[in-house]
Parts: sequence; structure tokens; C-alpha cells
Amino acid sequence: MLKKVRLQLQQKLEVMLLPDGDYYKSSVQEVDKESVAINIPIHQGRYLLLQPGEMVRVEFAIEDAIYRFESRVLSRKKSNNVPLIILERPTRFARRQRRSFVRIPVMLPVEYRLISRNEDTGLPEVSDTYTGNTVDISGGGLQIADTRRVAQGDTALLNLRLDDGSSQVLSLSGKISWVYEDARSKTIRFGIGFADISEVDQERIIAYIFSKMRQRTQT
Repeated sequence: MLKKVRLQLQQKLEVMLLPDGDYYKSSVQEVDKESVAINIPIHQGRYLLLQPGEMVRVEFAIEDAIYRFESRVLSRKKSNNVPLIILERPTRFARRQRRSFVRIPVMLPVEYRLISRNEDTGLPEVSDTYTGNTVDISGGGLQIADTRRVAQGDTALLNLRLDDGSSQVLSLSGKISWVYEDARSKTIRFGIGFADISEVDQERIIAYIFSKMRQRTQT
């Protein structure tokens, strides 16, 4: 599906040199009627030194959707002594998903604490820190498998590290929306919907999901 969208300053991008290559991280620095200026893309310490005339594929996340466009490199320049790549401004974008969150199966260690209400005092109680594994994840929530019993409606405080090359731990929270006891594997599975997740954290999760999807389609 094609749709017109607007590129915003500091929008995070993933850039690939066509016809095939790795995705490099960049961001939008300038936008005018004819062009878009981006930082020199970088991936694992390596720069993508694009040349005028080369074609690139660019992807970026807005809310719960991933957009893609292809563009031609127009030139290179410096702005305040910062080197920039000038791309031809796109007019059409391909949208890679609908508004519903894409969910992928992935196993990652996750630390969690539970907040429940004491039946006698009515006051909230915070549990010790437990460790389980994710079963799947989306921009709106995740599923955890563990051997510990939990209660639907409790709040979970999560510490999650994505295997995306970043050392930054995501600190998330949400309510347990459902609980399922798997008698065969003797595990408890429960779903958590994120509450008050920041746009930055949600964008990082969505970008991670689509990166994993690309890797799986290439193997």
C-alpha cells in the first residue's frame, strides 16, 4: 500500500545501498522541497560513503508502522562542519504493515517484578525480581514464559535487553492481560500489554522486530 507521509527532522532511518547490502543507521538533518539531508549512515563502526548517482533504500518507523522509499544520492556537503548525504526527496512511500502491531516469536531473558494488592490491607505490594524468557514481542506488549505463578490484572515492571547491539536496557511496565498454564512443559505463560511506553522505546522495539523479520527472510 502506498501512502504519502512526511519526514521529520531527527527521524531515525535505516539506509541500504541498492541492489543489496546491509542496513546502516542514519537520521534526517534537513528537509526542503527537492531533497533530504541525512547523516552519513553507520553500521557497527563502518560508514556507508555514498556517492552521487547511487540508489538507496530507506526505512523508518512512525508510530506502529514501517515505511520504505527508494531514492537517488544527489550530492554530499558539510553543514556546521558535519558531513551530510543529500538524497532526492521521495514523494511516495510503501507501508509495510497496518495499524495492528506485528508480533514475532523471540526468546530473550527478561527480569520482572510484580505489583499486586494485599487482600488484607488493600495496599500495593512489590515482589522480588524474577527472571523468565520472552515467547514473543510486539510494539504493544510481550509474552513471558516462567515457572512462577502470576495473577491476571497484576502490574509487571520489566527490564528487557534486546539483542540489537545496544547495551541500553528497556525499563517497561504493563498489566498482565492473560495467564495460561502449559501442563506439558510445566511452564506458566502470560501476556503483558505495555502501559505508558515512551515513543522512543516503542520505536526501538518496532525497529528491532522489522530487523529480525528482514534477517529471517534473507536466510
